[in-house]
Amino acid sequence: MREQLAKLRELQQIDLQLDEYGSKKKEILERLGQNKGFLQKLVDDLEGQKAELDEIRGLQTQKQDDLKEILEQHNKRKKRLQAVGSTKEFSAVEREIEVLKKSVEQTEEELLHLAEVIETTQGSISEKEEKINQLRDSISADENQAEGQLSVLAKEIDGLNKGEAKARAFVSKRILYKYDFIRGRRPGLAIVAARDAHCEGCFMAVPAQLYIEVQRGETLQTCPSCQRILYFGEPEADSATAEA
Repeated sequence: MREQLAKLRELQQIDLQLDEYGSKKKEILERLGQNKGFLQKLVDDLEGQKAELDEIRGLQTQKQDDLKEILEQHNKRKKRLQAVGSTKEFSAVEREIEVLKKSVEQTEEELLHLAEVIETTQGSISEKEEKINQLRDSISADENQAEGQLSVLAKEIDGLNKGEAKARAFVSKRILYKYDFIRGRRPGLAIVAARDAHCEGCFMAVPAQLYIEVQRGETLQTCPSCQRILYFGEPEADSATAEA
């Protein structure tokens, strides 16, 4: 059983390293995904602004046609004014001219406002296009760097997977089932030391008889508080003396 527990501890170290590499890989992929998502949002916003600009330009063209037509009507009324014979008709045409004049002024103001909006929108589009190009370059550089990091991680993970397979082949299925069950419920440590009659996983006291069984190392024992598998760890004072 001692050899099984020793191999299980080795397996746990491999699994902890795999967890760390898996987290790094996930972090890299999430960062790339977030960058692409942000880029796509900018692209969508840009397309929306371009569509808005097209609508404004269409409205501008319509207003220009309207102004042209109003000016034609205005000129016709001015010519007609010279040809009228009665005071009543003269006054009526004069009022029409005044109305058309106000329409011309209003339409010209609207066209001026549209021109300002178009200029502002074009500037915003240019800034966004520049920002998108810069972000694309940044993402491309980040992807190249990430590709190298992921390649290194893949090799490390592959080596660890092989080591994990070897370690698992040495441990009995019963112990592996217990180990996997604990790691499934408590990510991280599934096997911990029992030292000075305390579990180093939850730091709770281990019953005396159980601690004796752990010291013997002949059977599989678990902490009654956290259910982690226990192995005997030399007392801290003894370890220090041994090192000295």
